[in-house]
Amino acid sequence: MSLQLFSKVLVAVTIGTSGAYAAAPAKPAPPAKPAPPEAKPTPPMPNPPAPPSQPAPPNQNQFEGIGRIDQVTRDSGGAIYRLDLSKALPLVRLEAKSKMGRMKVYSTNLVTDKNERIPVRQLGGVYVEEAGQPVSSEVFNFQTNIAAIEILTEAMGGEGALEIKAISTKEAPKLALGTAVPEFSCKKTLDPVLKDKLDPIQLWVSRAESSAPGSVQEKFAGNQLKDQVSDFISTIRSGGSYTTSAYLLTLINFFGDQYNAVRAGGVSEPAYKDLLNGTFDVLILSIQNEMPCRRFPSDALIKIALDLNKKYQGLPEGARAKAAYSNMMNKIRDYAPNQYRKEVAAANFTFRQADTEGTNFYKLYITAPEGAFLKTVHRDMSAHVYMIAEQALQREVKLMDIEQRYQLIVEYQAKFNSNEFPQAVAQRYLNILSDSSYILRLLR
Repeated sequence: MSLQLFSKVLVAVTIGTSGAYAAAPAKPAPPAKPAPPEAKPTPPMPNPPAPPSQPAPPNQNQFEGIGRIDQVTRDSGGAIYRLDLSKALPLVRLEAKSKMGRMKVYSTNLVTDKNERIPVRQLGGVYVEEAGQPVSSEVFNFQTNIAAIEILTEAMGGEGALEIKAISTKEAPKLALGTAVPEFSCKKTLDPVLKDKLDPIQLWVSRAESSAPGSVQEKFAGNQLKDQVSDFISTIRSGGSYTTSAYLLTLINFFGDQYNAVRAGGVSEPAYKDLLNGTFDVLILSIQNEMPCRRFPSDALIKIALDLNKKYQGLPEGARAKAAYSNMMNKIRDYAPNQYRKEVAAANFTFRQADTEGTNFYKLYITAPEGAFLKTVHRDMSAHVYMIAEQALQREVKLMDIEQRYQLIVEYQAKFNSNEFPQAVAQRYLNILSDSSYILRLLR
């Protein structure tokens, strides 16, 4: 076919004018049945999330401090290393660079001067290569004083040394390898220890609940209970061992039930609230850090969120734990799309595989009623996988002949004109398929 003839054919194609975890005691709630779609315009597909941005040229001076971790462990699952700042400072961002060998950074956390941990999203689940460029974190948009940096990392196959650069606008951070964090172990579970520590908690709760409100007896029992709760929370946060996911969820539901049941205004009420929040914090940290013993794929996160949502729906209005369950179910649900993004990025999907996956999630999104618990999750997951499909199409189109490209143009032109496929995605596909630079290469 001559170039002139193919151009006429191509002009005739109208592109359009429109813009696993173990089950907790309660069974998980099944997804709500989608309501029949109303006769209304298809909701617009959100733009795919923008790639992580690099810091803009600073308007003020930036100061750098470097800490080094030598002899990074080769043990499977890695170890946690802590770099202490001699003076707590707000940080702008971090950089990780290999000084020897190849390493995997499982997770990175900033530890504030109030001992709170802030996960560093872009320095988790990444490989740092000896010959590669430094891996940068996201730009931090908070002014919290940071006292330390904790990194869970593992050397892959040989000796490893990792350099961490901390950047601040106040002064140069001074970093030093701090007190050793207890070695992370996938072989040491805390479940039996925690079960034993529940016994004294229940004993002092029982004594407090049987005491007269405000009595010396209740106050004494309350002080003992406070000590037992503090010991329990300290143990469950231990860095040298772990609690299984199933037992974490069992504890969350148990503490939520007890928080609802105990006497209002008594000493047991804040105790169970602290236990509920402390256990949930451990669950969130394990999700954020992707610890080897507790992995949470996106479907497991959705299942946990649905379980918590079912529990929430079953609580009466005014139940003390209802607000806590609302926070927990929404927070875990909102982690699912980002986890799914990592999964599809590593899946090596073909264009057809990714497009089919995106279409399935998009249909769940547009057919779900407004306010449905998983509606935004399905929207964001479809956006992530459609972006993977677009990247795959850019690779595969170079290997297609003109007829294959034309048939795809016909297919996605029809989808562009339908109400069951996101127009913005179809338009991007059509732009790739009709790109004249590819056609000229084919006809040479």
